[in-house]
Amino acid sequence: MRITIDKVKFINSINIVNKATSKKPNLNTSGCILIDATKGYIRLLANNEDMAIQSIVEGEISEEGMVGVNADQLKNLIVKYPDGKINIFYNEREDDDSINVLIENNNIKATIPGKEGYLFNDIPEIDRNKRLEISQYALKDIIRRTIFCTSLNSINKILEGELFIIKNGILRVEAVEQSRVAIRQIEINNNEIDERLIIKGSSLNELIKIMSDDTEQNIDMYFMKDNVVFEFDQNIIVMRLIEGNFFDSSNLKYKDYITKVDINKRSIYECLDRSTLFANDGDKKSVKFVITNDNLNINVISQTGALNENIEIAKEGDDIEINFNPKLFIDALKAIDDETVTIYLLGKKFPCFIRKEDTYNYVILPILG
Repeated sequence: MRITIDKVKFINSINIVNKATSKKPNLNTSGCILIDATKGYIRLLANNEDMAIQSIVEGEISEEGMVGVNADQLKNLIVKYPDGKINIFYNEREDDDSINVLIENNNIKATIPGKEGYLFNDIPEIDRNKRLEISQYALKDIIRRTIFCTSLNSINKILEGELFIIKNGILRVEAVEQSRVAIRQIEINNNEIDERLIIKGSSLNELIKIMSDDTEQNIDMYFMKDNVVFEFDQNIIVMRLIEGNFFDSSNLKYKDYITKVDINKRSIYECLDRSTLFANDGDKKSVKFVITNDNLNINVISQTGALNENIEIAKEGDDIEINFNPKLFIDALKAIDDETVTIYLLGKKFPCFIRKEDTYNYVILPILG
């Protein structure tokens, strides 16, 4: 194989596919990516147990072939090369069947070990019958505003994923953790797709690192039996779906609230942020909300000090005292852009809802005791 690639474009593609390199030490391809120049174009490929990424990079093919290399070693070498064209060449040594990959730039020549291309699994054939085109910004935004509710390592693998419901021109994304729920929905320009799928949160987190913030750039989603595919900007990302039954959010009923509060988001956010200095690991990590008349009093007493603060509110319903983990509130408020938020409380032992009809619903369980 002999190819020529621009340094900057090469590094960008390496960074993209490196997000899918396997970290299992017992695999022969652990930490490696495939450089493939056998299909008339140059592509980089990596895969692990959760997803696979292919990235096409512009370049010249002088001799076809494919070879695997350690992604970090390759990147760390190339970033130290001068800007310009990078030549990559490999040939197989006959004495021990090992591979050396030669990387050239002007007068610089370096050699790193390689691996046979057949060791790498290719991406599956994509069924393009079910296609949803959506703005990269819109998809990235709805994931970013919900993904904080997914668990990283849970006995229940369902909690590590986000539920995507696509129906009647609406994309709805839900995430559930032990003490909270995040739900958001947006309108899409497709009334034909009817899909319900669970995608691992860690894979989605890698996806949004790659996607653009440009509202004019789109991404295609394809839906298959065991996978969902995202295609954009010469990149294809295949994610394995999580099997199982997701939490039924239809049971989250807020209309039986006893207290409704409208409050300035910045005021409550800054107050709760200050309260985290005192609601620390040595205590229950809780602050008390005391809602009376048109006032919300937030107070905390701990081994490290105390905080007592009042915020003006518009209240409907009963007075109430209730305890919350301030971090859960802060995470939800970070995901909301509205100047004023509405909080619904069902009682001191029941969840509260921060919601806006047909847009978002953040559910937080109180701390009892």
